[in-house]
Amino acid sequence: MKRQLKDLVMLQELDSLLEEVEGEETRRREEELGFALGETGRLRAERAAIAARLRPEFLRRYERVRTRHARAVVPTRDGICTGCFTVRATAQALARHDDHLEICERCDRILFRLE
Repeated sequence: MKRQLKDLVMLQELDSLLEEVEGEETRRREEELGFALGETGRLRAERAAIAARLRPEFLRRYERVRTRHARAVVPTRDGICTGCFTVRATAQALARHDDHLEICERCDRILFRLE
């Protein structure tokens, strides 16, 4: 998998983790159990470092798709987008935007192939 695509997947995982840790329900539940959730500064710093490595157009696309879908970067399996379960076009007609990111024609998610 290309470095930029790996960084997008890692960014997505960090965003999901931050949402979960900073969520009101999670915080309340943890405090009821006697746990104090720690500072998320290190997670945010790692997220910022990854975002800084990404090409600006890739980061913009990721952020835009993330406003509509919790998972902005998803794998394809047997020619099917696992985000919206749409059968992808043939290899010659694949939508390639933003200089080699594969994009689902239906849901606009960023795609990668499982190796």
